Amino acid sequence: MSLLQLQRDTWSAPFFDAAALGELVILRCQDCNEWSAPQARRCAFCSSDRVTWTKVTGQGEVVSWTAPHLREGQTTKPAYVVAIVQLPEGPWIYVQSRADIELRVGQVVTIEFASIDGGEHLPVISVPR
Repeated sequence: MSLLQLQRDTWSAPFFDAAALGELVILRCQDCNEWSAPQARRCAFCSSDRVTWTKVTGQGEVVSWTAPHLREGQTTKPAYVVAIVQLPEGPWIYVQSRADIELRVGQVVTIEFASIDGGEHLPVISVPR
């Protein structure tokens, strides 16, 4: 089950193009040099619209997560897990995780990409072993 039905548009095309190559890009302001999350349209610090998609490492630390459940008869099971990961550059990014991965706050994770439900490549958690 997919977390979101994200669709490419002109603004998000560079994010999805990079994701298809397994690369994470976020926004960097050309005016104040600060970083903003991929869903931003302007700099989160100075409100400039002069932001550019810039490649980052794709490493981060788990801040929090949630696991909505589906009811199937008398049991419930997680439909999916959504984690918030803080990138070393500062922004938080929403990332999907498999329900069988145990997460903890502060856990170091790598962000990879997978085509979920045959759609665009979306960020997913990979836990170093």
